[in-house]
This record gives sequence, structure tokens and C-alpha cells, in this order.
Amino acid sequence: ERSDWRKFFSEFQAKGTIVVADERQADRAMLVFDPVRSKKRYSPASTFKIPHTLFALDAGAVRDEFQIFRWDGVNRGFAGHNQDQDLRSAMRNSTVWVYELFAKEIGDDKARRYLKKIDYGNADPSTSNGDYWIEGSLAIS
Repeated sequence: ERSDWRKFFSEFQAKGTIVVADERQADRAMLVFDPVRSKKRYSPASTFKIPHTLFALDAGAVRDEFQIFRWDGVNRGFAGHNQDQDLRSAMRNSTVWVYELFAKEIGDDKARRYLKKIDYGNADPSTSNGDYWIEGSLAIS
């Protein structure tokens, strides 16, 4: 266990784990901070933006990085969310409402196929909220 990596979390009063697989040698080395936590599954939350963006591009839910998504006027408590977005700003600001649009456009069945294709966690996009990567059933370890 790499207990010296604790500082990366304690400095910010955060909980987390780090797992690094060193596959340069035939017998792969695993470097781990908090091995118990590393075995649990959690919501991917904001880390899901990268695969979600790729799914949206592939499915045609977004044309390119210049497409504008018009803000609906709902105040979401974070200034970066309360404005029109393009793909770059949506990623930079973690603009959940844009990713909810993508999820709706992609649909559960296609999302499940994408998740299975890349072997992403439990590949379960079910939710009652629309944001399956935050409060839904999707979980990664």
C-alpha cells in the first residue's frame, strides 16, 4: 500500500483512492492507496464527461465543439452553468444540464450498448433523475 499518497487527499480534506497498474514488466505491479476503498464501486460523476462526450458525438447528439446549447434560464446555483454552452464550456464547467440533453438524445438502450462496448463499470444507465452518471445506477471501481 502507498500510504504516502494519503497527502493528496488529506490536503483537501477529501476521501479517495489511487490505483496505478505498472504493466511495463511481465508481472504487473499494482500501486494502491486505500485498497479497501479501491474495491468499492462509486458513481463516476464528473469523470464520466469524457466517455459521455464521445458517446454524444458518435450518436449525433452533438455535431462538433462549436454547437451552441441554449441555456433555459433556470438558475442552477453556479454561474458557469447559467449561460449558453458549447462542448468546450460544458466540459470545462461540468454543465450537467448539457449532459442531461445528451443522455436524453442517446437514450438508455444506446447508452447501455456504449457502456458495454467500452466495458465501463456495471454498464447500467438506469435512473429516475436523468443523470445516471451522478445519481443513477452506473458505478465504477
